[in-house]
Amino acid sequence: MKKKLAKIFVEKQLIKLDTEVEIEHSVTEFGGSTFDKLDFYNITEINGINFKGTSIVDGKELVFDYQKIVTIDGMSPSRLSQAFGIKF
Repeated sequence: MKKKLAKIFVEKQLIKLDTEVEIEHSVTEFGGSTFDKLDFYNITEINGINFKGTSIVDGKELVFDYQKIVTIDGMSPSRLSQAFGIKF
């Protein structure tokens, strides 16, 4: 997601507390190697375009930025912007 679009989503409260987002983040597996994984998180804190959320699977907290977001409430950022007529 683009930085400008993330700022607009926060300003228009399309991304707000308790919004469910799917993010891509790196996790470490049992041998020490890392891989990218998609997970769903509920946003619990917003600091500009940086976020803190809890996993809907196991409740673990994660801090992430706008670049990690893949979907917002089940919609891609480009589709969400089209639905609300947001030009970026």
